[in-house]
Amino acid sequence: MTKTKQKDRNALQESPRPNVSGPVGSEDVLKSFDALMATADVDSQIHALAESGADEETLGRELTRALQLAQDRWGLGLLHLRHDAALVRTPEGTPDVVLRADGAVVAHLSDGPAAIARSYASMQALGAEGLSEWGVLPDGHRVTLKGGSGQLRVLVEDARDFETHWTAERGGVWSRTWRQGETLVVEVHRPASPATVLADAAWDVITSIKDRNFQRELMERSNSVGMLGALLGARHSGAGSALDRLPSAHFTVRSAVIRESGVSARSLERWKAMLREGMEQLEALQKTVTRELAEVLSHGLR
Repeated sequence: MTKTKQKDRNALQESPRPNVSGPVGSEDVLKSFDALMATADVDSQIHALAESGADEETLGRELTRALQLAQDRWGLGLLHLRHDAALVRTPEGTPDVVLRADGAVVAHLSDGPAAIARSYASMQALGAEGLSEWGVLPDGHRVTLKGGSGQLRVLVEDARDFETHWTAERGGVWSRTWRQGETLVVEVHRPASPATVLADAAWDVITSIKDRNFQRELMERSNSVGMLGALLGARHSGAGSALDRLPSAHFTVRSAVIRESGVSARSLERWKAMLREGMEQLEALQKTVTRELAEVLSHGLR
């Protein structure tokens, strides 16, 4: 079991803890950052790196690397911004991690996952399908792909930057492609909210319960309060508020982003492989997130 999973399970078991915005040490804030990154299945080792004696510049690079990968996977539609993170101290000397976009402060880690999610949500521009309407590239028009591969072949093999609108794929998945400089990028996206993923995980937990009477009781209760509500209702009175404090209640995986540079970035066959790779990666990531949430929710219920 990973430390992040154990931390999530403990939070559900225990009575509500003090707000994370209170005084914390650097160890606590870095563990919190690792937990936030885990919602995107990013194996952040910032806490271990700090314990090894890494300097602040090294820590800043790792914080930024992890945050940028998480942005790829959260699928918030904010890839047109440059994201970075840094370890800072408040005027009172309390360690914290600041999250920035294009140099502007978005949130502090001590704000808590709910507040961080709200800050990012205020920056989004989602259309009717739950897809970002922000373009990734700063200039130029976006292309609507038509049937066949001829149009895309020209775009991929050409030397200029380009960006496509979202294109529907199978299984409720959407994709878009862009080139910036020498880098070709494919983003594969399936809209999903943390609430939906939690409900899916709760369904997995309830359907796997061996006690059929208990399972039937939860199923009946879910008709009025939903799967997650039924499951939390079977826990201690603080389970709902404890869950709300977990990063996984506010962040989840929606996208997989595949990048390619060099000669192969101008190959239509490589683009096709990138699209397949992105779809496979997204499927695996979303299954992993749901499975890990089910492990958190099922603790003590079996």
